[in-house]
Amino acid sequence: MKIPSKTPEEHKYTSTGIKFWRHPEQMNNYKEGNPNTVISTHISPEGACNLTCAYCSVTYRDTHSRIEMDVIKDYVTKLKTRGLKAAILTGGGEPTSYKHINELIRWLKAQDLSVALITNGTLTRRINSDIWNMLEWVRVSINVFPGWDMKINLPTEHFTGKTIVGSSFCYDEDYDLDTMRRVSIIATRIGAQYIRLLPNCLLPQEELLKRHELVEKLIKDLDDPRYFHQFKIHGAPESKICHQSYFRPYLSEEVHWETGEPGSVFPCDSVVLNDQNTKFMQKYSLCAPGDILDYMDKKIPQRFSIAEQCTGCVFTENVNMLKGFIENKVSRFDEFSSPLMHEEFV
Repeated sequence: MKIPSKTPEEHKYTSTGIKFWRHPEQMNNYKEGNPNTVISTHISPEGACNLTCAYCSVTYRDTHSRIEMDVIKDYVTKLKTRGLKAAILTGGGEPTSYKHINELIRWLKAQDLSVALITNGTLTRRINSDIWNMLEWVRVSINVFPGWDMKINLPTEHFTGKTIVGSSFCYDEDYDLDTMRRVSIIATRIGAQYIRLLPNCLLPQEELLKRHELVEKLIKDLDDPRYFHQFKIHGAPESKICHQSYFRPYLSEEVHWETGEPGSVFPCDSVVLNDQNTKFMQKYSLCAPGDILDYMDKKIPQRFSIAEQCTGCVFTENVNMLKGFIENKVSRFDEFSSPLMHEEFV
């Protein structure tokens, strides 16, 4: 199928790469070898989840760990010295099941960081009422399970209007229009401004492309302006190293192969898509969280070639863009001279 152009909604609410151009200091630092390059980080504090979604790699893991608060604090404090502006609390498992979730969000905000949350929306009662307005945005992953259309919820009465609420749905060909209309009803109930629709990225490329075609048709049939199609495909970047990891590293709850403790830094969460293995394999680990500055300072090298081994990458365009900038082949700072929504979440 023909790869569609990115929509304004996709640029606004997902990581398409354009937000990097709003951070010339970090970009130029990276080109010049200055380690002050970090913009945002994804943090998965909890490996356990109360759901077993077919499209999620957590469903297929043998163990489920969680990171201690002091480990996260040390990791974030160190990244702050390299320019960190924002943190996204995500999976791994369901972040709202993390026992310190309220304390963690309060602490992150106290560090003058923008904070966002990705949740399945079933355990939101665990979040204290004052916490919701500390979040820049919340995205609810809507999933089909027994009682799903009643159990997914957000306490909209606690939002004052600053926090952007959105939703995401992973489409399966077994879902009919009635299922999708129920997704729309849930999105309305939680106050979602958008509904991101995409297929299961764990699928092989050929099947993934077929599902994308179905998603394109489905959005037209639904006739709901809140839906947008996020077009993700697999493809190894044209680079030996993952440049993106120096701007937005991912802290997973996975046990680190050297320390034996929960917490391991990866270039992103899509390494589980390589060869459809669903695992955070040791070879893709960048470092233990306590060693993040050594990685940022390039004292710890990447131990893999993304051009050869990251065949499941869904951030290929971002990595290639950054490579092009380093090689003085592309620069778009002038094009993006005006602020973008949530530009600190690259």
